[in-house]
Amino acid sequence: MTTINKIHSGIVLFLTTIMLISCGLDDFNLNKLANPTDIVPLVYAPLAYGTFKVDALLVPPPADNDPIPPGGLTLNPVLLDKMGTSFRTSAIDSVYLVTHLTNETSANIQFELLFFNRGVPVGNRFPPGKILAGAKDFPVKFNLGTDDQINLQNSTDISLNFTLLSPSPGAPILYGAVKGKSFTVKIGFYAPVHLFR
Repeated sequence: MTTINKIHSGIVLFLTTIMLISCGLDDFNLNKLANPTDIVPLVYAPLAYGTFKVDALLVPPPADNDPIPPGGLTLNPVLLDKMGTSFRTSAIDSVYLVTHLTNETSANIQFELLFFNRGVPVGNRFPPGKILAGAKDFPVKFNLGTDDQINLQNSTDISLNFTLLSPSPGAPILYGAVKGKSFTVKIGFYAPVHLFR
């Protein structure tokens, strides 16, 4: 064996010894890896999307110089088709309905969400959410219980009710300042799925 081969062999033997000594055998215990039953991926799906102009949701419209009243200016409800989404599976315990709103108006927007089945309300209204003026892609999350999941499955539409509010009580906003503005609504859901049920 040549001197160079002896040097290479010595270096390889030295590095192998260092690696074996520096690594504990517990580091290679494969039983410590995740149990497959602990894997719970999240499933995301869109439900509805829309961009709405204020003046299209208010018939008949007030005069441009009319201020938004202290109690707010209620717009006509928006019905969005939920596209036949179903949640009935033993692998899903909870479903979260997430609404992302972008408010391009100078008013705050309060909204309520309700399920409808061919024009008839299904279940209860969800607590109102408030979106500040100028908010971009603001998320509001609703946790759907078992009854809510059944109501969503049995519904044909999601109704959104919007009310325009002045950002500050002492400084009302005129209708003319918001009538040509729009807001965008994106509704989807996500659910943790227990794969091994």
